Amino acid sequence: MIQSFFMVGQQVLHLFIIVAIGYVLGKVKLIGGPASVGMSNLVMYVVSPCMLVVAFQRPLEADTFRNFCVALAAAAVIHLLNIAAAQTVVRDKDLQRQQALRFSTVFSNSGFMAYPLQTALLGTIGVFYGSAYVLIFNIAAWTYGLWLMGGKEGKLSWRPLVFNPGILGVAVAMTLYLLGITLPEIILTPVTWLSNLNTPLPMVVLGYQLSQADLRAVLRHGSMWVGTALRLLILPAAALVLCLIFRLDAPVLIATVVASSAPSAAILTMFAAKFDRDTALTSGIVAVQTLFSVITMPLIVGLAQYLVS
Repeated sequence: MIQSFFMVGQQVLHLFIIVAIGYVLGKVKLIGGPASVGMSNLVMYVVSPCMLVVAFQRPLEADTFRNFCVALAAAAVIHLLNIAAAQTVVRDKDLQRQQALRFSTVFSNSGFMAYPLQTALLGTIGVFYGSAYVLIFNIAAWTYGLWLMGGKEGKLSWRPLVFNPGILGVAVAMTLYLLGITLPEIILTPVTWLSNLNTPLPMVVLGYQLSQADLRAVLRHGSMWVGTALRLLILPAAALVLCLIFRLDAPVLIATVVASSAPSAAILTMFAAKFDRDTALTSGIVAVQTLFSVITMPLIVGLAQYLVS
């Protein structure tokens, strides 16, 4: 458990170094608002779909596919639980702050932060099982998340729910995987290079947004502390208990718990920028939760490893 604590803590610190670079670039005005929006669009529309395609470029095997389906079901249940908790518990007089906190409660940084840790703990199979969580994340983010953060008064339109990079990326990746199609090297190599931007680009964007944020203003509100407790401790602990009750195989359990215990997804700041919401607020929420996750992620993941060992 102590080894897991230090491994997760080190990974989070690595990410914070990249965040710090974005923060400095924002402070010295080498990055501005238009550049931040442009990088956000690059991540949403290109990098994230490429990441999914690369994760699913593997042989279709019975055991791993069965475990993947189990991980998929577990991720779906966890997201439904998160949504129920967010809608029931997270409340604020300010509608924008309430929406942002509900989004942060439901959606963890299951790709940007979880993938490196899943690789360190489990190898490539950890990323494969972790991608099941990201698959559900994409579907939920571009449906419930889009309804929550996007459009006038949160009105939902069916077109962006179907024709968006999250859903289309999932559809392409799953189709290639289920049909056993391996991309030729001339295509797979640039797609892999683009997918490798999945960690640094969002963290640089977060750093820039943080350079524009007022953290003290974020921490003044009680709803922020409620949302943070749910995101980092209560809901990950509930996910761990559910996985133990249903006796998931150890690699599936660890990959799922790692994904569910991550702090708020960086895509919150990207959605806020895209839909002209309060980016200072959203970047503050993500930054504060990511900072606290240096302690909470090692505790939750270390406990999970101890219980299945």
